Amino acid sequence: MSVLGPAMRRAAMLVAGLVAGGSSAALADIAGSAHDLRSYGWSGGEICIVCHTPHDADTTVSASPLWNHEVTTATYTLYSSPTMDVTVNQPGAESKLCLSCHDGTVALDSFGGATGSTYIDSGALIDTDLSDDHPVGIDWFHQTLSATPDCSGCHQISPSAFVGPPFFAGRLECATCHDVHNREVASEPGLLRRTLAGSELCLWCHEDK
Repeated sequence: MSVLGPAMRRAAMLVAGLVAGGSSAALADIAGSAHDLRSYGWSGGEICIVCHTPHDADTTVSASPLWNHEVTTATYTLYSSPTMDVTVNQPGAESKLCLSCHDGTVALDSFGGATGSTYIDSGALIDTDLSDDHPVGIDWFHQTLSATPDCSGCHQISPSAFVGPPFFAGRLECATCHDVHNREVASEPGLLRRTLAGSELCLWCHEDK
């Protein structure tokens, strides 16, 4: 069985990024990103093992393959606004995978069946109060677009031409704006899928076309 070397892996990531309709900015990598936890002794020097495992995965978690981390069971205080036309739900399954570290109720090193003791620091701590954060778990519909927009500008039929934000069962979740694997924009903090320059990330959904 052949194993891809670093150059081949980089080439494969480049192709994957182009297929996914990534930003024109330089492609990034999870290595060296905020989700590269190799510097912690409990990681065993691995990147993926904290969230994924090739064996003995948690089969109750369908939102991500081969899941290996303890999942939060928290109930969240939700965002509300008189200008919203949708109901804000509790975060969906995809968001709960993110919140399993970022809400501070589950230790970073609680994976592989172990109960950890290292919790996320305040800089990346979201907490269980989401009332001051962009809502997740909301059904997507065009709140700011004209009644009959040109859908092809955001929603392409072919996956290779997809340029719109990802939704999950029709809902906006954490991964709509953030790419946990840091594959899209190399220079942006927060593992964002689009740059904040010129509010590009916000206008990805909220531009009045």
